[in-house]
Amino acid sequence: MIVTGEISPGQRLIETELAPRLNVSRNTLRESYRLLSRDGLVTHLHNRGVFVNRPGLPEIIDAFHVRRTIETQALIESHADHPATRRMQKAAEDGLQASKIPDWQAVGTADVEFHGAVVALADSPILDSLYAALSAQLRLMFDVLGNPEYVHMKFIDRNVDIARMVLDGDGRGAADSMRRYLLEAEAQITGAYVSGRVHAW
Repeated sequence: MIVTGEISPGQRLIETELAPRLNVSRNTLRESYRLLSRDGLVTHLHNRGVFVNRPGLPEIIDAFHVRRTIETQALIESHADHPATRRMQKAAEDGLQASKIPDWQAVGTADVEFHGAVVALADSPILDSLYAALSAQLRLMFDVLGNPEYVHMKFIDRNVDIARMVLDGDGRGAADSMRRYLLEAEAQITGAYVSGRVHAW
């Protein structure tokens, strides 16, 4: 629900509403909160409840450092016939089509899927697991800006271009494009924090 944008940064998670919706006990839900807290996705505030986190600048900078390290190397070593290249292409096209509706929540979900496919080029279950955990953090980072069109618009076509480069066998060119892309995306989000348009807890 966090990854798809159904739950937003700062939102309170109410046990009596979520437990029946997810068909789990409240004890199971509390254990889930504990695990989500460990992953930096929720915070328990004394006498107030459990809230979805708003990532701060240190988390954003760290996440983008990890992304540049993993995604650019995966692209450099990519092969056009790898199954993940078709996942990249489909996710990029899904994002493009969703932008025409427009459905910006679907664009964000397609973007998370696109980058997950990039990581999958590395054929590493460890990295896949890392990105799965990171994807929820990324969605929160996107959502704190409060304007998904602003967050995603200029990157939609670039996802399409990067997927095309990989399919054409130009992994190094795709990696160079991704490095610039991620630096711009990081600057966009950190700039919003520095300007005071976004406030963490």
